[in-house]
Amino acid sequence: MNKTELLEYIISFYLSSVDFNGVPIYNIENYNQADMLDLIDDGLVETISENEAINPHIKGFDFGLTKEQHKDNALKKNSHVCFYPTPKALQQITVDFSKPYTALLQKGTAQFDLIFFDIEVLERYINNPKYEIMDHGYKGSICIKDEYWEESMHGEYIKEYGMAYKKDDKIIRAVAVFVRDLMCLSSKAQTLWKSFEHVDQEKYLVEGGFIKNAIWGEFVTKHWVLDAILEEMEIINLQCNAIGLSPLFNHVYRTKHGERPDGYSNILLPTLKNYYDFVLVLEKLLVHNISVKTFQKDVGVIRAIERKNDDGTDKGSLVMFKEWMEKNVRANFDIDDVIIAPLKKIRKIRQSPAHEMYSNKYDLNVYEMQKALVDESYEALRAIRSLFMGHPLAKGVIIPDYLLTGKNIVFY
Repeated sequence: MNKTELLEYIISFYLSSVDFNGVPIYNIENYNQADMLDLIDDGLVETISENEAINPHIKGFDFGLTKEQHKDNALKKNSHVCFYPTPKALQQITVDFSKPYTALLQKGTAQFDLIFFDIEVLERYINNPKYEIMDHGYKGSICIKDEYWEESMHGEYIKEYGMAYKKDDKIIRAVAVFVRDLMCLSSKAQTLWKSFEHVDQEKYLVEGGFIKNAIWGEFVTKHWVLDAILEEMEIINLQCNAIGLSPLFNHVYRTKHGERPDGYSNILLPTLKNYYDFVLVLEKLLVHNISVKTFQKDVGVIRAIERKNDDGTDKGSLVMFKEWMEKNVRANFDIDDVIIAPLKKIRKIRQSPAHEMYSNKYDLNVYEMQKALVDESYEALRAIRSLFMGHPLAKGVIIPDYLLTGKNIVFY
């Protein structure tokens, strides 16, 4: 084939392949090096080799190779090299604008380029029981539940999205998705996501752990503070068991998907309603979940306290907890300030929407409000666990190093 036919072949192969693949050098019959070098010089063809990517069959990134590097790759007949049409070569191609993200790939965009979206795009999935959100703080995924798959003509699946932030001192969340994953959506779904796309893409950054895990396949060494809270609760109950006390919490949850409390996650859309909904979950988890049985049993040197007030009414769980701690524990900090006050704060905030009418509103300060509440809750639980560690019978309870040091625990 001549030079024109060679370019047409590379373009046709790229556009007709399922994953917008490059043409492997071994697929080209009667490979003409001179013609290929001319096409590279003309800026119409580029290369990816095994030196640049583990999988050169897809254009994952723009590797920024010079023409000379592309030409060097083209000379390696026996190596694993694939050829791609450049955006210049694809300028005149007719694209499918009903699928805007497929169109980007048809124009030569790298598959792992990130597109940033308004966080609101996730609300339609979170509030729809047909969809399942797997949230890990720094990343998540979206899929339709099995029982609704066949009835949905436009089933939407996002393999992975990354939590992103505006380059600003305040927490302003966004969503980052690879073009490759967006390409797999239906025409209807792509158009919907397009409507949430940020105009000022350059103003956003994705959480570093997302790239580290999704692209490089590395473990993320940071720990989500919401997971740390759940693990502290589990350890505290193990300590109670070792000491001979009833568990402090009636129920503990795991950090795996499906084993977490519903609604126990980062607030996405910053509204007052979403904030109160989260506080309700936190109150059920940390306050309402406290078992007063823990405080009603003498164990060794630990002394129980009375359930009743002098007037015969039952004491509240937080009142009992404070009285029990002050009676049985010696702390080098103010128990009321560090442990009891944050739990009382959760209960107080929880009571506002329960007893008063309020108007929902959009407020970016909600992100900071949630962070402050979560951080205080974590410190309270960490303090409880640290105090229980002082009991001789609790010393055998294994505690993860990251909880002992308190390092790399983050609020995404």
